[in-house]
Amino acid sequence: MSSQLPKLAPRPFGEVPLAAGKVNPKEHTEREWEAQRGVIEHLYIGENRRLVDTMTIMTSKYGFAATEQMYKKRLKKWNLRKRAYRTTSENAVASTAASASDNAGSSKSGAEVLRQTPDRMLQQPACTTIARTTKLGPYAGLELVLDSVRSWSLCKLDSRGVALDPMVRYLANPNQPPIQDSRTMYRTFELVFDLWHHGKGQLAGMAARRAFYSLEFVLTADHPDLVWHILDTVYDMVDRGHIQLLGLFLTHARELSTRRLPQEHPLVKILQELTKCDYQTRLGRERVCHLLRSAWLQNVDILSDHIGSPAPTHLWLYEQLIWDGRTSLRRDCELAKRRETMVAALAGLHQLADVDPRVSKLDRLRIMALMLEYTQMDLGDRQKAEELAVNLLNQTSLNSEASRSDARFHAYARKMLARLQEHEQDWVRAEENLRYAVEKREAAHGTGSDLRVIRDMWVLAGYYQRTGRGGAASQIVDDAISRAEQYLSQGEVECT
Repeated sequence: MSSQLPKLAPRPFGEVPLAAGKVNPKEHTEREWEAQRGVIEHLYIGENRRLVDTMTIMTSKYGFAATEQMYKKRLKKWNLRKRAYRTTSENAVASTAASASDNAGSSKSGAEVLRQTPDRMLQQPACTTIARTTKLGPYAGLELVLDSVRSWSLCKLDSRGVALDPMVRYLANPNQPPIQDSRTMYRTFELVFDLWHHGKGQLAGMAARRAFYSLEFVLTADHPDLVWHILDTVYDMVDRGHIQLLGLFLTHARELSTRRLPQEHPLVKILQELTKCDYQTRLGRERVCHLLRSAWLQNVDILSDHIGSPAPTHLWLYEQLIWDGRTSLRRDCELAKRRETMVAALAGLHQLADVDPRVSKLDRLRIMALMLEYTQMDLGDRQKAEELAVNLLNQTSLNSEASRSDARFHAYARKMLARLQEHEQDWVRAEENLRYAVEKREAAHGTGSDLRVIRDMWVLAGYYQRTGRGGAASQIVDDAISRAEQYLSQGEVECT
């Protein structure tokens, strides 16, 4: 059957990220200053950044360099001054997602608070007033509804019950993940990008159709990860320049969310605002990415304020920060600055799992994996990470009674060990563990053509490429593409 989707759009020619090199300050025209006014105002006023930090971001990210004196003169001309904003009351913080979302979409915003810097614990996240956002033009509405995610996240943190935790359902049967699983949908869009990168446009289109199909079910189940996996997907499409695919995704997701989610749900309004944004210019795309990134950093502050909760039902909190923390939207959010709090919280969860019979084996493995991921990827403590990886391997030794979930965590531990061994230039053991990781993924997911098996094969191919074994890398890539074709030709998965 021929595809009804347009070809995926590559990054427009000439659109490359700005180099990190030094840009000399210069006199800018009135028009140039006005073009950057919205971004400067958002950084300096909306995010309460210091002027020197605002100048650094404008230079490094937007290539807009000017002296401090130039900025002060311009800020005075624009009548932009910092002031002490009133904070919300405790009742406002505890308000429901419905009321917060409605307020965010109205013309009144009474709560204005300073956004905390990443190394300080959250007191109140930022809310932006209409007076300050109207100058952002088409981005004002998006910024306001992104603020509404704050109350939605707080409501999820106040909720209880395993039903809120999609990872529980996924780990119950890794070879048949529920079609409502938003993380699987996101991984499917990753496959789209990977196949496109390898020149397989037709297969990429098939993967896109599969992801769109799953989206119809993803938007039927509200859970703490839903908004962020959708925004991860949007961010990747914008950042990679897949603008045609983005347009289809936003249109489809907006229509589905309107029909399947409560109208006060923040995702409904976020998708409505995202469809209005400018994706045809580099500045427009950068502004969207900047607002999404700001919203995620605000969410990091919110979740970090709840680190230490002993409830296993809050494992999703740590997985949202750590497990999914390598996406383009979420990476480099400076979780290492929260080391003392995070390490103590994860250690407390691990101790609880050892003594509380109500904590399942799967939850114990999740906690061990989170400790390993945070230690290795955020803290960079390789010695401790190796110890944790070996412990996880020992806990998931694959005997005749091993479950698919055991195999899944075993594969993860092998992959993390391989990272450490590659850093130590222990090429033989690194290759061995990466191959084991693929093998154990197959044991976990039941077929050599599973989405997550293919994903680990890209990792193995990348290792061969980095170590100068181009021929071996090409063979693995070809095998992965063949498996992707088999996976995508299996037809749509029935809802479970």
